[in-house]
Amino acid sequence: MVEQTSTFPQSLWAATAPPGPACPAVTGNEDADVVVVGGGYTGLSTAVHLAKEGKRVVVLEAEEPGFGCSGRNGGQVNPGSTKMLPKEIIDTLGQHWGERFLTFGDRSTDIVFELIDEYNIDCEAVRPGYVQGAYGQRGKKINRGWVEQWQARDVDVEFLEQDALHELIGSRGYDYGLLDPRGGNVQPLGYARGLAHAAVKEGALVSGNSRVERIERQAQGWCVQTASANVNCENIVLATNGYTDDLWPGLRQSVVPTTSFVTATEPMGHNLASTVLPGRHAVSETARVIVYYRVDEAGRFIIGGHGNWFNSAEHGDNKHVREAAIRLFPQLADLKWEFDWAGWPAITKNHTPHLFELDRGVYAGLGYNGRGVASATLMGEQLANVILGKSEPLLQVKPLEGFTFHALRQIGISFHLLSRSAVDQIDRRI
Repeated sequence: MVEQTSTFPQSLWAATAPPGPACPAVTGNEDADVVVVGGGYTGLSTAVHLAKEGKRVVVLEAEEPGFGCSGRNGGQVNPGSTKMLPKEIIDTLGQHWGERFLTFGDRSTDIVFELIDEYNIDCEAVRPGYVQGAYGQRGKKINRGWVEQWQARDVDVEFLEQDALHELIGSRGYDYGLLDPRGGNVQPLGYARGLAHAAVKEGALVSGNSRVERIERQAQGWCVQTASANVNCENIVLATNGYTDDLWPGLRQSVVPTTSFVTATEPMGHNLASTVLPGRHAVSETARVIVYYRVDEAGRFIIGGHGNWFNSAEHGDNKHVREAAIRLFPQLADLKWEFDWAGWPAITKNHTPHLFELDRGVYAGLGYNGRGVASATLMGEQLANVILGKSEPLLQVKPLEGFTFHALRQIGISFHLLSRSAVDQIDRRI
């Protein structure tokens, strides 16, 4: 167990993650091929893939690697990169880009575990599969669609009736379910810090406490300025996701950050642990407003879900998430809850990640809609490939686009949570 820093948000992950590399603030004048703004999964993966190809990369992180949602999420490596079914993706993106996006969703889980193996990242990685629980006929239809459409793409997905699902995860809270073998779990902050170690190993300069204050165009490329340094470069990658500010005009308006709360119990004893996710699967739901949960290496039950109805802050009361845990697993009722924390995932208009070209040599990758461990990692590879001029990316490189009524986003989030949760309650009774 490592001692938490005074600035890093307290969480189970901060209390148990191995330390990251030393990342002192950059000072003076630096030259780079690429500056990456943001030290989460997207930025660090970008740095790893570029530095491996011999590019001089400087990562500028305002706090320390993994400080944002990369170090605060539930740690699920979920397949698909969106909750949409393959047919919906083709209908949304068109045949060409839809097919490429499906390849992106299929590849995204693989790249996480490949990097973990390649760089020997210590992050409690397991890959028993992803389980999606379903309520009623709507949920059954979603499960069936996922199974049939991914099976048609040679993925060995299995539909589960209630008894089989109960045997697998230990809960009778759902009517149906599916098992997708591509999914798994990681200690998310440990994984982020492992990517930082990998980037440093490949030759990248990873700097903490280096908030970018200004980006200026130069005759040859760009100058990225922090309080203590000027970094001259040819290319910039903005990798700030749910923590995007106004550094680049309009980028913040391209996503809606939503508060996700996570809570964890004390370690379960052996007898209890044998009845709650004994295979350590990653689980979420077909519900409109979901919870997601897993068990860690020490036997703690970890569950996350939406923020409070009208709360736009980064933290609040986790009572509703704990109540969901007890509803699904009554056997947890007597356990002590030891950790509470929260973070900001980012939602996009069409619920798919965005790869933007903001200006000549300036790119952004963000908007993972709750599936960021896998999607953000692969986004880093795709951003690197675009800069390196490799084969056509799996995501379409688009100009910046945003939400029209972004300033009213909290009203929309609150309405969404209230209305859809009410409908979910009806589904559970049918």
